[in-house]
Amino acid sequence: MRHGASIEWYTDGMADAGAEGLAAYAAAHGLTIEDGVHLARTTPLLSEGEVHRVEALAGGWLTKYIEAKIALIDRGDARLTVAVTHVPKAKRFVPWMLCHRAEDEHLLSGAAATALMGGGDRIELGSTEFDAHYRVYAAKERDDVWLHELFSPAFIVFLIELAPKGLAFEYVEGTLCVSMLGQLTVAEDLDALCKATVELVRRLRAEIAEALGPADAARHAPGQ
Repeated sequence: MRHGASIEWYTDGMADAGAEGLAAYAAAHGLTIEDGVHLARTTPLLSEGEVHRVEALAGGWLTKYIEAKIALIDRGDARLTVAVTHVPKAKRFVPWMLCHRAEDEHLLSGAAATALMGGGDRIELGSTEFDAHYRVYAAKERDDVWLHELFSPAFIVFLIELAPKGLAFEYVEGTLCVSMLGQLTVAEDLDALCKATVELVRRLRAEIAEALGPADAARHAPGQ
């Protein structure tokens, strides 16, 4: 693993039960264990602090058009399972946004999150119930109409009632990091994370397509 000025983490191998659980899930779902492969420090959740470990990492296609890396990480202050993928066209409408559960807001106290939020705003969505569960922050250079359409009533219901417990996500300059607290080792939990990631990408792409129009969306659908 690299430290200091490094911008990437590297896996430490497949030594513990969590890694074995991810390996079993990967084998059953057509993913590949990627020992020694980097996980870029792209979003605040992945970048804070220096005493971090990527305990296991698998990569591959979650669906025909969604490729992702699934990793078990130790941040020092929390252990999480993350799915990292890319939705580059969303940055036209919001360069970055953070959506964390209210009880996990301490995860936004590090330098990277603080630097981002200093150039952004907390987003009020007009839902008392949502505010009781989540905190959303976004860049000042956002398209407010697009962002509020993304956080539609149906999406709010998904996050509050249907999403797996502990789900959060961060989007920064094209990279989407979806996270759940704890190092998931049970196939059912890993499957919930992957399905939630697919749902988030689907919703982002749908809003991109609506904003750009069907012709542009059709030309670029797989890489949106």
